[in-house]
Amino acid sequence: MAGHQCAAVPGRRSGRHPDGAGRTDPCRPIHDYWLALAGPQASRRAVALRVEQGVAVIPVQRVLQALTMTPHELREIVEQNVGAIQPLAETRRRATQLREDIWAYTATVLPDTPRLTARLRAGGVVDDRADELRRLIDALARVRAVLPLSRPATLARLSHNCAGNPHYFDLNDAGQGSRLVLLAADLLDAPLPDTPAAERALLARVGIVADSLSQTVLLLNVDARGDGPTDRALRLAREDQRPVHLTLHDLTAHPPTLARTQPWLVVENPSVIHEALLRGITTPIVCTSGTLTAIDHALLALAHTCGVPMEYSGDIDTGGRHIAAAILRRYEVPSRDMDEETRRAVVGAGALCEGPFTVPALPAPESAATTTGAAGGAGTDESGSAIFQEHPVVLDRLLGPDPADPLPLPGSPPNARASGDRHL
Repeated sequence: MAGHQCAAVPGRRSGRHPDGAGRTDPCRPIHDYWLALAGPQASRRAVALRVEQGVAVIPVQRVLQALTMTPHELREIVEQNVGAIQPLAETRRRATQLREDIWAYTATVLPDTPRLTARLRAGGVVDDRADELRRLIDALARVRAVLPLSRPATLARLSHNCAGNPHYFDLNDAGQGSRLVLLAADLLDAPLPDTPAAERALLARVGIVADSLSQTVLLLNVDARGDGPTDRALRLAREDQRPVHLTLHDLTAHPPTLARTQPWLVVENPSVIHEALLRGITTPIVCTSGTLTAIDHALLALAHTCGVPMEYSGDIDTGGRHIAAAILRRYEVPSRDMDEETRRAVVGAGALCEGPFTVPALPAPESAATTTGAAGGAGTDESGSAIFQEHPVVLDRLLGPDPADPLPLPGSPPNARASGDRHL
């Protein structure tokens, strides 16, 4: 018991206190009386002890004094009742040795990766996860041994070869891709990338091709003036008035020379491009599909380099504003129809549809004073729901009004579609 400073003694559910006061107190066992008498200034006052979940925690020295035992004798009694006591000093020593061994091994197999090593050390060594850390270091060391690759290879193949799992170094929260990026940055002595596209570009410099086919960006009416395969694909799609999906491979292996004759409208939601098709819009529109991924950054950076004028419009909510701010900061793309005037126009438009009149409308809560009635769907200010691009007021501002719109706002002029012209 040497080195231990306290012992836990279960409280008794019943029993008469030695001072004659009969009481039942699970947090004040009879041992309190022994402890009170054990000190040099013994008194009959019970000693206040720290109680955790019905167990009194007693300093070991008080226990030894009260029971007139040596530390060895007390240890034998405790181990007979609760089992062997873990030697804490030995446990700490082993943990310290484990950390020293792991970091010495890391310095040996990853000698020229200071930022990667610092990131690994910052995470520390958790005893029950030391094997995971050692596996990560081993996988990184195997990658280090083959970089730079003699020819490009996919990230999945590299992960499978060096870690036994094609997804081990995925560039997401579930994978260890961020460590791989640090490794590449250290080997190239390059600054750390700050966008997903920059991460993939950095990995490409050492021969690692991150997934460049599954991510796509949607474009409509975008023109190009170069001679490459991506340029030709854009021109054909524009001539045919059809949308086209470009992959990250298209933009990096065969980057187009983008025409700057018409400004781009960059939107958040694919439904806006679909609506543009239905309305016969011929101006260029690009969609980020709700977030800024590597391919979105690649396309916007390319357009910015080519001098293409652009405007961004997204949902009027926290996410949409963050994207608008990021695009403005990085690519000097201003936002449109995301201002206070647009918000007021949407809120003032009222409900999106009428009826059913047989269903009573529930009163809106006082905190949602800008909601628009039973039909719902209209935008609100920041204290309420988002203002979505699918709202007819926003669509009309972005694409121009459509007299054939089958879903006009209540009270607006009737559309030009004759009854029976279309069938569901």
